[in-house]
Amino acid sequence: MLQLLKHNIGTRRLTHFVARRDYVKSLLWLVGLTAFAVFVTYALNDVYGSPESLVAMVETLKNPAMIALVGPVYGASHYTLGAMTAGEMLLMTATLVAVVNIFFVVRYTRADEEQERMEVIRSLPVGRLAPLNAALIGAAVFNALLTAGIGLGFMALNFDPVTTGIDLQGGLLFGGMCGAIGLVFAGVAAVFAQLASTSRGAIAYSSVFLGALYLLRAVGDVRGAAGETLARVSPLGLGLRVEAFSGNHFWPLPWLALEALAFIAVAYVLNTRRDLGAGFIAARAGRSHAAAGLGTAPGLAWRLLRTTMIGWAVTMLVLGATYGSIMGDVETFINSNDFFKAALAAPQGYTLAESFAALIMVVMSGMATAPLLQVALKARQEESAGRAEHVLACGVSRPGFFASYAALAALASVVMPLCAALGVWTAAAAVMDEPFKLSFILKAQLVYVPALWLFLAIALLAMALVPRAASALSWGYFIVSFLLSYFGRLFTGLPEWLPKLVPFGYVPRLPMEDINWTTMSLMSALALALAAVAFVLYRRRDLQTS
Repeated sequence: MLQLLKHNIGTRRLTHFVARRDYVKSLLWLVGLTAFAVFVTYALNDVYGSPESLVAMVETLKNPAMIALVGPVYGASHYTLGAMTAGEMLLMTATLVAVVNIFFVVRYTRADEEQERMEVIRSLPVGRLAPLNAALIGAAVFNALLTAGIGLGFMALNFDPVTTGIDLQGGLLFGGMCGAIGLVFAGVAAVFAQLASTSRGAIAYSSVFLGALYLLRAVGDVRGAAGETLARVSPLGLGLRVEAFSGNHFWPLPWLALEALAFIAVAYVLNTRRDLGAGFIAARAGRSHAAAGLGTAPGLAWRLLRTTMIGWAVTMLVLGATYGSIMGDVETFINSNDFFKAALAAPQGYTLAESFAALIMVVMSGMATAPLLQVALKARQEESAGRAEHVLACGVSRPGFFASYAALAALASVVMPLCAALGVWTAAAAVMDEPFKLSFILKAQLVYVPALWLFLAIALLAMALVPRAASALSWGYFIVSFLLSYFGRLFTGLPEWLPKLVPFGYVPRLPMEDINWTTMSLMSALALALAAVAFVLYRRRDLQTS
């Protein structure tokens, strides 16, 4: 018992330290995830306010591709706004919460060891289990606050529970499922933080595990009753069985809590059996002699980011194929919904399906912006970790170092939309009687490339001007831009000037609008000018490590 107490010494102070380090970021995530889950209900109510629209949506959601994407349909016999909100948003929100928990736990365990901060902490009167305790306690508090925030957020909407099905019980179940999934993947991340020898490896293993469980759930849900057991093996599939706002079942939550405790227990056992800084999965030995490309800044940047870029390219291809696979019956759905029929009215020579595909390209472009920013901001991560100093000491100029990551991000701005467009076109061609022309899909997607270049230029400028806040500013502006663009395209009630505050707001609505080549050229020129300014400022400022 005394030995156990010794291992946990310093947990309270270290937990307080974790809260002090990350409270702003955690608060932003809490607000963002709550708003993402809750306030989209307003938008869904505007679009599917009539019973006829809800019935039509049920038939669309029964498509196997949609079941694989968002889960099975519950409460179809009496489909309400609340059931549709849970059906479309619950799995997506829970997956985002899982990702946030993975990054949170790895940041305060394996990443601190990798950056040698843990050695400083452990030199103080701190037990070997205290850092893991602090990370998991912080994750538990975050998930508890998220559960309460989502539940109270749905209540704040003040919808009639009789007609919409949105009540406190369903809201708490929605939030509870997300919080429980978050705790499960906090445990998963804690396990892989012990197994992997690097933070990048821990995040990669955890993310692959999340993807595998998502795929397992998708296969089980698509098979229907025959795949029920398979779907429940995945925490994501088990969590969907709460049937928020329809069945309102609490029984999956204790099972998710037990799964979380099991992963956490494994993490503690592994933590007590390894040395500080070591991992059970050793890093793969490299070549005895480095490849010629590693002698250059671009070659090093590609080596660091090639797995990320290939993974994102495959993700964009699969996501595009998923959306493309529902195109076979999308015209029937649009014709049954007066809102979409008016909003997506196609000009002569185009079909409603092509108009809907152009709307999907907004989502695809938003997804394509994420890898672009991740690649570009890698330059700041290398600088913050102190590794950029070693590269620059080897005869590499600062503009050359900066340009290596900017060039890869520019490449991603073209490759990712192309992968998404090819995925949409390939899947749509397999299910449609009259498939899209490839030229139309490519045009509808690649028209967003100048806007992506502008996001890249803004990220580069942020790294040059305010390096410590560059990541938060870049990602924050992107999220706001995506939301304004998506809802600005879908709803006519927003002020016309609001979407124009972001780059996506200047992209034409194909095929309803023609391409304005002057606007596209000006956006490209502005991106080039901002990037040039960023290079000048980056060259003149001092390096800033964390």
